[in-house]
Amino acid sequence: MSYLVLARKWRPESFSDVVGQKHVVLTLEAAVRTERTAHAYLFAGPRGVGKTTIARILAKALNCEKGPTAEPCGECLSCREIASGKSLDVIEIDGASNRKIEDARGIRETVQYAPLSGRMKIYIIDEAHMLTREAFNALLKTLEEPPPHVVFIMATTEPGKIPETIVSRCQRFDFHRISSTEIGARLSQISGAEGLDIEEGALKLVASRADGSMRDAVSLLDQLASVGADSVTVDDVARVLGIPDIEVFFSLSDGIASHDTSATLSALEAAMDAGFDARDLVDGLVEHLRNLLLLQATPSPERLVGRIADYEKHEGASSTIGEEDLVRLLRIGIEAQASVKWSTQPALIVELALVRMARLTSSVDIADVLKAFADGGSPARSGGTTGSTGGEAGRTGGGNLKKSAKPAGFAPGGVTSSSATVAVAEAGGGATSAAATVAVGDAPAGDVEPALWPDVLEEIRRQKPALAAFLNEAVPAAGEGAVLELAVPNGSRFHKDQLKDRGNMRLMERAAGEIFGGRVKFAFTFGDAPQERNSSRRGEVSISEETAEDPVVRKVLDMFGGEIRGARREEQ
Repeated sequence: MSYLVLARKWRPESFSDVVGQKHVVLTLEAAVRTERTAHAYLFAGPRGVGKTTIARILAKALNCEKGPTAEPCGECLSCREIASGKSLDVIEIDGASNRKIEDARGIRETVQYAPLSGRMKIYIIDEAHMLTREAFNALLKTLEEPPPHVVFIMATTEPGKIPETIVSRCQRFDFHRISSTEIGARLSQISGAEGLDIEEGALKLVASRADGSMRDAVSLLDQLASVGADSVTVDDVARVLGIPDIEVFFSLSDGIASHDTSATLSALEAAMDAGFDARDLVDGLVEHLRNLLLLQATPSPERLVGRIADYEKHEGASSTIGEEDLVRLLRIGIEAQASVKWSTQPALIVELALVRMARLTSSVDIADVLKAFADGGSPARSGGTTGSTGGEAGRTGGGNLKKSAKPAGFAPGGVTSSSATVAVAEAGGGATSAAATVAVGDAPAGDVEPALWPDVLEEIRRQKPALAAFLNEAVPAAGEGAVLELAVPNGSRFHKDQLKDRGNMRLMERAAGEIFGGRVKFAFTFGDAPQERNSSRRGEVSISEETAEDPVVRKVLDMFGGEIRGARREEQ
């Protein structure tokens, strides 16, 4: 079979051909030029970014007949043998299949021999992290003090698995993922040389799909070349690579923007019925939301986004969801991405994430809320989504604010109490939002109406049932101005402490303010409970005066409303 895949055919043959690793190339070129090459190198980085390729180029630079030179000729016998993998002086070892201590001992025995035809003997150990601990230990001394004609180059995708004793004996170079722009430019160069007619948008999609790996990108380009079409479009790329159509993600984002859970889940179901994987769908949705965010957040998003063929449509979709909301949606999407990788039910994970997104309330700047209420209006939303706190407001597309209207008779002069519940943050990992409540119409109430005390008590019970239990027996004695006086028949110290607690008092005043439409203060009068009511609870207890002075006994008696009657110390 004579066909040579593009990834091998277009592998860089010199330092100038390398894409995206300028920091590595410049250092190695300078080292060769000044004859300061190290005896051992460690190349660490993701797959397909040029680690083994640069190792081979360094081998050619050291063994070129015109060298050592930073620009190997590529024409001499040594360069051609290294490029074809036939050089006896460049030994490439697969660390995954030659990982045992016996293999390391074999290296240690052969390093003593001089190179056959070249200037240097180079050992390239790929996937070096696969070597066993014993194999690394066997190489320690050789790696630290090899013969002057030997250079070790170890390449790994997992540098954390390389022992520190090995790393400290090498010069380490960290390879980075290659940017989509650089990958796209290289793909354009290759497709032009190969006579392939591929749309620019299709190349962008391939570049983004490669995730920073040049080898993966060129392999995907080779796959597209085998389609046989006269011109490869974005749709062709999506079909060949199994990528969901962009319209799927527009349907999902439209359902999310309108808070329509049913439409969002229907769009997901249609995509999965078409054969798309749940993992691909959540990945594509995250990318889609990211593109919408970049269109709002940056003046020139073209260089940042990977797959935008119709900017006008994307801009229209991005205008329906605010920046803050897009950030919150992205957080949910990223959580789902992490979950579906290991889940046995990835479709369920995606469904739950979409439900959370569709029910997510919109963000409103609290400063805008305060300013709007001060002006007598309602605040503008941060984006196009219609916010609500859930419940009926969310189902009706309920707007930005929730006002609790009170009858005008509750507060003289028509002063009513309004509250705006504003979503300010997505609770970590949950589906509910934290909320900030802004009280409006906070002037003192007029003459409070004692008849409304049951409504106040019910509001207190909703917020703190334990406090309401202490107030069950309280009777509104009078209401004068903005002060409501309560008579509490059980006057124990424990009751007094609970009702006079500062936090409980604030809660009561806030609940009363909701009912009466303004600030309300409380005054208490405490009395002893009727004797017959208490006797069934505590019974008759006779103790001495000396015992009654004990603070613990005193506290127990106060808690149960007890009293010392007829207590006397009997003389023996």
